[in-house]
Amino acid sequence: MDSPAGKMAAVRADSTTEEKTAAPESKPAAESVRPKEHGHRDKRKKTDVADSYNCWFKTLRSLTANNSEYFERHKTQYSGRFSSAVCVLQGHADAIQPVLEGFIRIAPDFDADENTPSNGYRSLVKVVGTCIRRIIHVQRKVVNNRDGLLFQSKHYCLELEAYASVLCQLRAIMDVAQKVLAKSKHGQLFPEEKFFPEFLFEEAESLDKECFYGRCVGFQFCSSMQPIFHTISTAMASFAEAYSDHDGQLTRALASLLNSGKYAMNPELRARTIVSMCDKADISFCKAFWNITEEGPLQHMSGFLSSSVNVNKVFHIPALPFEMESSLEDGELVTITPPCSQTGPGPVQVRLICFENREGQPDDLDFIEQLEEYLGTKNKPEDISSPILDQVEEKLGTKKKVPAPKSDALIIHIHGGGFVAQSSKSHEMYLRTWAKDIDVPILSVDYSLAPAHPFPRAMEECFFAYAWALKNAQILGTTAERVCLAGDSAGGNLCVSVAMRAANYGIRVPDGVLAAYTPFLVRYTPSPSRLLCMMDPLLPMGILSRCIAAYAGLKEKKPGEDVSSSSSTTSSTPQLSTPEHNFSSARLVFDPSPTEPKRSGEGAAAPKLLFTNTTGGLCEVHTPSPSPPSGEGPDHTDIPVLTVETETAVIHGKQNTEQTVDNLKEPHFEDIALSPYEEDSGDSEWSLTDKQTEVDSPSRGGAGDEKSPEEGSKQMEKDRAAEDDPNRPSSLSLPSLPSLDEISMAISKMTESKPEEVVLPSEPVHSPSSIAHVTRYRPSPILNNPYMSPLLADDELLKGLPPVYLVPCALDPVLDDSIMFAQRLKALGVPYKLQVVEELSHGFLNFTSICKEARQANDLCVNNLLEMLGRRPRGGRVGTPTRKV
Repeated sequence: MDSPAGKMAAVRADSTTEEKTAAPESKPAAESVRPKEHGHRDKRKKTDVADSYNCWFKTLRSLTANNSEYFERHKTQYSGRFSSAVCVLQGHADAIQPVLEGFIRIAPDFDADENTPSNGYRSLVKVVGTCIRRIIHVQRKVVNNRDGLLFQSKHYCLELEAYASVLCQLRAIMDVAQKVLAKSKHGQLFPEEKFFPEFLFEEAESLDKECFYGRCVGFQFCSSMQPIFHTISTAMASFAEAYSDHDGQLTRALASLLNSGKYAMNPELRARTIVSMCDKADISFCKAFWNITEEGPLQHMSGFLSSSVNVNKVFHIPALPFEMESSLEDGELVTITPPCSQTGPGPVQVRLICFENREGQPDDLDFIEQLEEYLGTKNKPEDISSPILDQVEEKLGTKKKVPAPKSDALIIHIHGGGFVAQSSKSHEMYLRTWAKDIDVPILSVDYSLAPAHPFPRAMEECFFAYAWALKNAQILGTTAERVCLAGDSAGGNLCVSVAMRAANYGIRVPDGVLAAYTPFLVRYTPSPSRLLCMMDPLLPMGILSRCIAAYAGLKEKKPGEDVSSSSSTTSSTPQLSTPEHNFSSARLVFDPSPTEPKRSGEGAAAPKLLFTNTTGGLCEVHTPSPSPPSGEGPDHTDIPVLTVETETAVIHGKQNTEQTVDNLKEPHFEDIALSPYEEDSGDSEWSLTDKQTEVDSPSRGGAGDEKSPEEGSKQMEKDRAAEDDPNRPSSLSLPSLPSLDEISMAISKMTESKPEEVVLPSEPVHSPSSIAHVTRYRPSPILNNPYMSPLLADDELLKGLPPVYLVPCALDPVLDDSIMFAQRLKALGVPYKLQVVEELSHGFLNFTSICKEARQANDLCVNNLLEMLGRRPRGGRVGTPTRKV
């Protein structure tokens, strides 16, 4: 067994393997294990992968040298930025290459089995490799098109700068992954929390994530998924602004539609808004955004984009106890009680979906009402002669068909949604496809959602619905000879919990469980795959931690408080703050900027309007100088700088004019509070003096700049006297501020002039997070409950599980959950099958109608369901789950 120090040395070691050309494709999981010659084959695979990555790095160096030399010789408007971008890119690539080669060597030690080469370390390697290939692709386009008249220099320059920021942050993520590796046991993807320092959580959370949600959003996924994520990220940003500014479903929908244009055209603004939302939004925002598909016109999309079904009914299972036979040898009756946690006994809503009407299912009597309306009478159908009734039914298209025989199988489905959102309606699109392809009834459970109904309410309702379906299978149109559970994401977690509880109760366990991209460890313990939360468009770190807290019933931790468990999450989080209106808790500061050079022929330098974005970056807009009220000429006046600073802002920003135009339209001065110490009592016409700026800004002054208590008292008296002075200039005097027309003219001049200088980060960027999500929710005993986190269940509970079919995604933050769960099943001899889907994201089942790769992954799930039901999979023979060797 290797020591942590040995593994760290392996990660940092340099590779001396020769370069080759093509990377081998990942093979699907096999159904049998062939250990012969495994060691030689595994070494050969490591060598091939390392050679392929070395070849990509070699190609990148060649293209970087080519473009750098070209733009050094051909001076154009963007030549300086091109040269800087490619050089910074190459520096990051050279720094990350040895770390990448080390992970390639140690990654196979963490696979679930020899036939499924997948784990979080492999995923990080794939993400870096994809980033390198994207950079090579952009640089090749530059080489091929840079001499053309229609060469889009600005577009390619921004692309290279964006990927330079991404590669820089990937270096930081790989560094955190090395620390996770050092704290983990051999073969274990999750380190023990008691040995994992708190500061590593804070370090991972503080990494700047804006670069992953701008121009490069979804770069790690297949090409067909990238337009989807551009649309989703634009919708998320526009909805975040509408959610914070408006109330009401219709108003928010209209505002989101109107705001979507600027976020689609401005990736940087979109990224800042999404990161701000992840830091400050509460769980109600997640519920509102994820439930968009269940409201308005979007709720009818499933009927147009998926297969039509004859049965699609929603009904409630009454909250009444019942008895059913035990599956044990004693054959005693087991009493199943209705769910009663938190809110007491209550009915459970379910949806029955079936491709065709089957015997035993309730009749649909809608055609009787249509018939009476058509005849204009209240006659009952039996009062009309049979030939007339047949003609009317045929004309209306409601002629009742003879029901099909009962099916011998039943699928009980539990939907995902982070335990906090969505329902069977949201997942109806692929459920209709399943009902047609598998041709069995599907009963989907609409369990109660957190935070109003935290654990264990959802698990109790799903178990009650499962037991009721076994007891009343006849009215569902099935004999239930074969029954399986299927769920995605949070639904997969509930499926496994229901199966464990069924075995514990002694009732019939399902014939199989399908769990797609499922979290089996519902607590934020770091792992290599969970570091992908930094860049995942659907599961950002802030949203993931809030979903965990809501399901566990944890309150938000305030300063000085301990984390506690409650029946519901009652604390409130700060309102969303979008980049456009990020003036809350701010102050106005004026800086004379004596080092600002004057433009030739324009007198004094134009003032700069600066404000901090949500990550602490400083944006500025040059504005024309307003005429001084004192009548002095512009050549003799130092125009100060207007700065808006937040309390936690880090003033290390760059010039960004495109994102500030909309911010200046609605300054929201009523949200800006000026303290008495920030008002001016001097001779300047502006409201604040230069000395006040140095005192009030901690980032610009040291301890020696602060006033003594006596001086502070005198200053307060002067301020009070100045407030009573009627001739005192207003602190927000409108004539002293530039108008929108002047700002627009200044911006147009700037866009026509030489492009702004952008300083690309040479080291990973950290931004202070408004809320420490990870450290807040970690210490809670309820997170160790085996029915909440099946990965923590004891061996006896897991041994009672039926065959488990795991379908995770290689680039999913919860990939390591499935890998470690498969390892536990393998060690206990529980039948399982692990098939990892490449290049798709979490939630791919919801994209089956718009993505070819998602449809192929959906077919994989369908084949697994057919296998569990004892039927022949499409395009293959019936297989058996992998067992312990």
